[in-house]
Amino acid sequence: MTIRRTPADFVVEEVAAPGFEAALRAAPAPDALVAVYRLHKSQLTTPHAVSLLAAELRVRQNDVTYAGLKDKHAQTSQVVGVTVRTLADGALLPAEAIGPKWSARRIGWAAAPVDAAAIAGNRFRIVVRGVSEGAAAEMSRRAALLAEPDGAGERGGALCIVNYFGAQRFGSARHGGGWIARSLIDGRFEHALKLAIATPSRKDTGVTRTFTRMLAAGWGQAGGWARLARELPRCPEKKAVERLAFMASRRDQPIDERGFREAFVALPYFLQQLYVEAYQSHLWNELARGMAARIAADGTLLKTDDEFGPMLFPPAAAVTAEHRALRLPLPAPETRPAEPWGADLQSILEREGLTLERLKIPGLRRPFFGEAMRPLFVTAAAFAMSEPEPDELAGRNSRAMKREVRFDLPRGAYATVVLRALGQ
Repeated sequence: MTIRRTPADFVVEEVAAPGFEAALRAAPAPDALVAVYRLHKSQLTTPHAVSLLAAELRVRQNDVTYAGLKDKHAQTSQVVGVTVRTLADGALLPAEAIGPKWSARRIGWAAAPVDAAAIAGNRFRIVVRGVSEGAAAEMSRRAALLAEPDGAGERGGALCIVNYFGAQRFGSARHGGGWIARSLIDGRFEHALKLAIATPSRKDTGVTRTFTRMLAAGWGQAGGWARLARELPRCPEKKAVERLAFMASRRDQPIDERGFREAFVALPYFLQQLYVEAYQSHLWNELARGMAARIAADGTLLKTDDEFGPMLFPPAAAVTAEHRALRLPLPAPETRPAEPWGADLQSILEREGLTLERLKIPGLRRPFFGEAMRPLFVTAAAFAMSEPEPDELAGRNSRAMKREVRFDLPRGAYATVVLRALGQ
């Protein structure tokens, strides 16, 4: 089965928080100098689309704020804020802007830059293609088991889903070399840096593809850092290589782990923190998997394989109010194990060769392991699924079908996890 066969097969609409929308002004004011636009894009990453919008509006890219990253291989819309300094600057901003593969329309003026608090969640419309007759029946069976008994609403029913982090959260581990943050904990900074910027992936494109392949081929060669610093294409990750080249020019001995630690710190900080949070998310998924297995120990558990471990989903009938209220921590040194998840967390860390106290990076204050609590379950609201119909992209003689799935998720939940729950 296939998703994202075309950008129109995966449509994401960011839903603004009601309070944020209600507070928008129709015109700029001394206390409302953030122009709020709804940005539509296709086949562009959010940072790329934002850079194009900033150039069109003739503002600095740092003046454009947004709450989250939207999929490149999809049709998406999201809220962005453009901060101006004066009312005169605001008057110069157009109500609409457009470019290849993107457009933006102003919806009002706000008092503060756009951040996570401005967003309630996301609305999804996803076409699943290449569906066999058996797979279509399994999707229907699972949807019935996951359906909330009182889930009917204005736009449809609701599903009770374990709130796993989706695979896109784990990009730093997709190369098969392990978790970057796990190497950082052990002080293996060269290995961590190589995983981060010099391990090619088949999904790399453009500058990233060129950069990772050139760096992988030249890593560790005599005199190679200076040559790589000259020849690698320009991108934010290049600063780490330039730092290595500088250190190599000032010493006769090979660069040690302290030197590679210094180079790692030269990476953009948001990437450094992302590597840590990816590993925390992996540990959280392990914890959630064990909790889900105990909730449906009677054999009714739904299972779907995933590249980062199976995802287990108990049917809605097995999920009590106490289960729905559970919040599990992204593990950090300050985490204090508690029932019913504390013993499971200790076991997971033991398998990893860790303790809570060791969740830190030697010699660095940041990036850091910070605790955050995440609900064990999430509701896929307004759920609806079409009847199977012929997949027009599958070929004239194919019997493959397609189904359209629609649902709403709160901020931080993953649409791909809902599809996993349905057997995809």
